[in-house]
Amino acid sequence: MIHGINKVMENFISVPLNHNVIGYNESFDRLKKIFLQSYDEYTSKMRNHIIDYDNELSGHEVRRKQCKSLINSIDKNFNFDKIIVLETGVSSNYNDGLFGLFLGGIANKTNGKMVSVDISSDAVENSLKIFKEFLPNLNYTAHVGDSRKFLKETDEVPNLVHLDSYDFNLFDPLPSALHGWEEFKAIESRMEKGSIIIIDDNYRNGTWLEWIHPDGSREVGDIRVPMLGKGAHIYQHVINNNTEWELIGNHYETNDNIKIIIQKK
Repeated sequence: MIHGINKVMENFISVPLNHNVIGYNESFDRLKKIFLQSYDEYTSKMRNHIIDYDNELSGHEVRRKQCKSLINSIDKNFNFDKIIVLETGVSSNYNDGLFGLFLGGIANKTNGKMVSVDISSDAVENSLKIFKEFLPNLNYTAHVGDSRKFLKETDEVPNLVHLDSYDFNLFDPLPSALHGWEEFKAIESRMEKGSIIIIDDNYRNGTWLEWIHPDGSREVGDIRVPMLGKGAHIYQHVINNNTEWELIGNHYETNDNIKIIIQKK
């Protein structure tokens, strides 16, 4: 979820498909097209419900950039016939961008499935209504419960995971980072080679934010560590250790809200 107002906006350029490059893979080409089509359909749905959706200073511009970052990050190693999405923190509020709706569209176009979990029964109910309206043919289920426990006990073997369950707080960032780490450890060993995990709400060193507190008051803070957010521990683990996971994408040199994207080697 986007709680802070970020003052820096940058543009991402989608990489065009090139059938002539060495190692061109027809399956990858198909999947890339599915991602692009799902993005177009997702933004169209959002545009019909949010009056200022195309306002570049809105949080929705950040979400669009995050979608493009994922599209630009996938490569031929992400080679699955069916996309199985697992999301912690259901997509249930238009104002938060509904990133999961974009992922659900991808799963739907590959005859895959999507599973979400959230501790809030109200959020789960809203999510079910939204997905039923916009993706009625998607095999979608949403569960109420602690995401860490759910990830440990589920029989699902996802190949695309979105971790977004514990709200990041700029002035108390450790709980969400720890929660994200525990989610990662609960699911990562079960995922296949080439699978991707996305972690929401991260900011790199040098970013400054005007943070909106729940009571409406505002406070300015700046980031003084390499990466702060839900994926802070995961980020350090991946870049500093010899792990089965690697950081992918070229979208980290920005002061926007960053989705960390990692892929299993």
